[in-house]
Amino acid sequence: MIRLVEITSDSCRLTLDGLNDCKELAVGLAPWLAAELPCVVGLVGNLGTGKTQWTKYFAEALGADPHEVSSPTFVLIHPIESRPKIYHIDAYRIHDADEFLELGIEELFEQLAITLIEWANLFPECMPKNSLWIEFLSGGTSIGAEAGSGALVDSESRVAIENDQSRTIVMSNLVCHPKIRGWLVATYGNEA
Repeated sequence: MIRLVEITSDSCRLTLDGLNDCKELAVGLAPWLAAELPCVVGLVGNLGTGKTQWTKYFAEALGADPHEVSSPTFVLIHPIESRPKIYHIDAYRIHDADEFLELGIEELFEQLAITLIEWANLFPECMPKNSLWIEFLSGGTSIGAEAGSGALVDSESRVAIENDQSRTIVMSNLVCHPKIRGWLVATYGNEA
């Protein structure tokens, strides 16, 4: 069961009990993000906390074959055929902001598509100001990185989403996405 634990004008904290909740959240967000093109989402979290699994569910909700979605660690940019098109990027192996920009990332930001960037917190200065940030935390407690902070999460707190364990999702920059904030409140909790 997804629970809205905390919400402010700019961020929210949700707890998820397992993979079914991860899928529910991805499927629920898909139409909202597809309506905000171009859309850029920074996916933040330690290795194994669910960024790629969430992306599979999200892409599937937009018509992609989930078997075609994998971590783009060695490809860096993986286009996914969906409606709308998704660009899945993994910034983990990118050394600096110049290398990140050399990928042509700014051109992708202008496409009528959804750009999902794993490890976007390594280059927050390169991200559009209206990016939605989604941080995946293990076990329901913070493991040391706020979305967009540029900090890496604590490697001792790794947990694989495949284990179907609970986790916390923190979404930030909701002030740029008021319809998504409204949907989260209406679906998972109230303002109180």
